[in-house]
Amino acid sequence: MWKLFKREVHHACKAVVGCGLLCGMVGVSPALAQEVWQDSLRSSRGVSLTMPYSDMALSARFIGPAVSDKDWYIWCFSPIWGKDGKVHAFCSRWPAAEGMEGWTGANAEIAHYVADRPEGPFRYVATVMKTSMFPDPATMSAPHNPRLEYVDGKYVLLYICQNPSKEGTKQRVGMMVADNLEGLWRFAGDRGGIMVEASDAPGHWTYQAAIGADNPAFLKIEGKYYIYYKCGTPEHMKAKYGYAVSDKLEGPYEMCDAPITDNVSYLEDAQAFSVDGKYYLLTTDNLGGNSGGWGYLILWESEDGKSFRRADAQIAMGTVFDYWKTPADREELMKTPGLFVRCASGKLERPAVLLKKGKPAYLYGVADVNVNGGKVSEPYVFSVKWKVSKRKSGR
Repeated sequence: MWKLFKREVHHACKAVVGCGLLCGMVGVSPALAQEVWQDSLRSSRGVSLTMPYSDMALSARFIGPAVSDKDWYIWCFSPIWGKDGKVHAFCSRWPAAEGMEGWTGANAEIAHYVADRPEGPFRYVATVMKTSMFPDPATMSAPHNPRLEYVDGKYVLLYICQNPSKEGTKQRVGMMVADNLEGLWRFAGDRGGIMVEASDAPGHWTYQAAIGADNPAFLKIEGKYYIYYKCGTPEHMKAKYGYAVSDKLEGPYEMCDAPITDNVSYLEDAQAFSVDGKYYLLTTDNLGGNSGGWGYLILWESEDGKSFRRADAQIAMGTVFDYWKTPADREELMKTPGLFVRCASGKLERPAVLLKKGKPAYLYGVADVNVNGGKVSEPYVFSVKWKVSKRKSGR
C-alpha cells in the first residue's frame, strides 16, 4: 500500500517541503497554548479551504509522544479506557531495522500498551497478534491497522491482514474478541476472524479493488453492527468508504452496495464514533483535495451512520506542525541527520480520539515526521475541545 501511495504523492510532498517552512506564524508558548485558540492553522496561510474548521482543529494542544521507542516503528495507535481506569492502546509495530516497509513483514505485530492517564507515557504490556498466531498463516499475515472498541460487554479488535496466497497486496478486515484487554483473545466468527474482503462479484463497487478492503472502523447502531472499511473503486487512489452490516457482532457481515462517502480525493484511516446521537468518521485527507488543506484530518458527520457528505464535514485537525513549537524550530528539526520523514508536511496518520464524559478530549496520531528527531515513526497526543464555542467556524 505504501508503494502505491508514495508514487502518487512524491511530487506533491516535494512541493510541501519547499513551501511549508514559509507558511507558519509564530507559535503559541506551551504555557499559553491550553487557553489560546488559533484563528486559523499555520499551514492554511495562502490556501483556499473548502471546509470550515472544527473546534478541535483550532483548540488542539500538542502534548508529546504517546510512545517513543528507537527500536520499533509505532503506527496505528488505538486508545480505549480500561475497566481499571487506565488508558489502554493497541498499536501496530515492527522492528526499526526493517525500515518503513516492515509493516507487511513477518515481524509486524499488534501490541498492547497502557498508561495511567491519557497524556501517557504508555508502557508496553504484551504482543497480542503476529503472523504465527493466525489460524492459517499461508493466507493471513502481517496484522496491521488495529481499531479497539468495547461493545456488548466485550472488547473488539479490528485489524487488517495480508493474503500471501494472492498476487499483489490483497488486504482483508478481521476481528478478535475478548472479555478483558489482557485476553484471552480469540478470532471471531467461523472464518478464522475474517469479516470483510473485496467482493468477487462483477459490478460490485469493491470488485477487483487494487489492495482489497482495509482501514476498519466500527459502530453499533440501533442493534446492528457496522464495520466501516476503505476500498478502491477499483483504483487505489479513488478509494472511498463503505460499510458491512450484521445482526450479530461476529457476523456474517453484508457489504453495502455503494460507497457511503462522497470524497473527491484520496482518504483513509477512519475511526468511527458517536456523540449526542450523531455519528462521525474521522479520516485523513492525504492530498488535500477534499478540505483544501494538504494532509489535514476531516470530521465527517452523519445522522444515521450510513451516509457521510462533504457538505456536512469539517476540518478536524491540521498537520503536526500546526501545533508543534515554531516554524524556526521546524526548520532546525528538518536538518537532523537520519530524521524519520515520510512526508515533510508532517501530516497525521491513523487518527483516533479518546472520549471523556462522552465527548472527544484527546486525539492521537502518528506524524509523518518524528518531531523528537528520531529515526522511526511515533504517535503523538493532543488535547482537544469538542464543539464548545458559539462562534461559527470560519474557512
